[in-house]
Amino acid sequence: MASQRQIAANKRNAGKSSGPRTQQGKARSRMNALRHGFSSALIEASIALPKMANSTNDLNATPDAHLIAAHQRLRQIEIERVKIITEARDLATSSADALCMAVKRIAALERYSRQSYSKLKKQIAAPD
Repeated sequence: MASQRQIAANKRNAGKSSGPRTQQGKARSRMNALRHGFSSALIEASIALPKMANSTNDLNATPDAHLIAAHQRLRQIEIERVKIITEARDLATSSADALCMAVKRIAALERYSRQSYSKLKKQIAAPD
C-alpha cells in the first residue's frame, strides 16, 4: 500500500509528464514511429492485399499475398540495414558517436526483422 507521501509524489510526477503541449511538439511526436517507414508498411500491405486478391480473381490468393507482403517487408529491412552498414563503414574513421548511432539503428531494425520472420513462418506453417 502506498503512503500519502508516495501518492503525492506520484501526482506531482504525473503532472510533469503529460506529453507535448504545443502544436509543434505534438506534430514532432506524431512522426516518431515513422522514422524509416517500417511501421507504416503494415498499413500499406493491408491495403495492397485486397487489390492483389482481386487482380487474380481467386479467393485463395490471399495467403500468397500475405507471403509476398512479408517477403517485401524483409527485403525492405535488409536494404535499410545495408544502407546503415555502408554509412557506418564510411564513418569508421570519424566520430565514435556517429558509429554508435549506426549500431543503435541496426539494433532497432532487428525488432522489425524478427517480427517479419515470425509472421512469415506463421504464414508458411498455416494450413490452407
